[in-house]
Amino acid sequence: MSSKNEAFSNAVSQYLAYTKMPWGKLFYLTAWNQIDSHLESFENSILDIGCGFGITSLEYSRRGCQVTGIDPTPEMLRIAHEDAEREGLTTTFINADFQSASRLADRYDTIYCHNILEYVEDPRGFIKRIGDKQSKHGMLSLIAHNPAAKILKKAIVNKDPEDALASIGNTREYSSIIQTDLTVYSIEEIKKWLHECGYEVQNTYGIHNVYGYITDNEIKQDEAWNDKIVKLEMELGKLQPFKDIALFTHYIATKRR
Repeated sequence: MSSKNEAFSNAVSQYLAYTKMPWGKLFYLTAWNQIDSHLESFENSILDIGCGFGITSLEYSRRGCQVTGIDPTPEMLRIAHEDAEREGLTTTFINADFQSASRLADRYDTIYCHNILEYVEDPRGFIKRIGDKQSKHGMLSLIAHNPAAKILKKAIVNKDPEDALASIGNTREYSSIIQTDLTVYSIEEIKKWLHECGYEVQNTYGIHNVYGYITDNEIKQDEAWNDKIVKLEMELGKLQPFKDIALFTHYIATKRR
């Protein structure tokens, strides 16, 4: 088991708790809202790379899509399997890293790759392998950490200008949830790799545009307030300059060839 895979295995409880908190739920709701504005049909085939607990896989299975989820962490997939069986969903889950699963014969209309690029050794090569499984004119939903937000969060939330200054141009970060190092890439870099690998970026969106800079977690538990911030986040994620400082950047791209 690689050190990254081991880190995910060790962080299962902490990561699962994150997905159930208001900020975790907001991440998924925002991503789905942005995907749905581009998804033409709920009868297509979906490959969910790094599906984790299967939260997104199961959501689109409920909508009638044929979904295959891939993840190297068996502890996460066990929970995904249990949830699928409980709901009577026919989602397919494969315990493998994508390098192995890329040998599957199928091509997929839609591919999701959410917060995976940060943990792979060769991000451009990874996108190329994704493209090899993408149907022509198919849609890719790719979500990655925004390095600009990492610097702003250190300065604004952590109130640590020295750490923020040292982070300028530094691609290495640490995930407190997964408890392992990750690498962040600029929006320009990722767009360049997508283009080189046969994709055309249709749009970029922000996720956790201002939410990640709000330190009062108590108010985030307030249902009425939460409903209002969800509506705000859905709008800010479409607009500059707000999406430029979001914690996560969401790329929607289509395969040219």
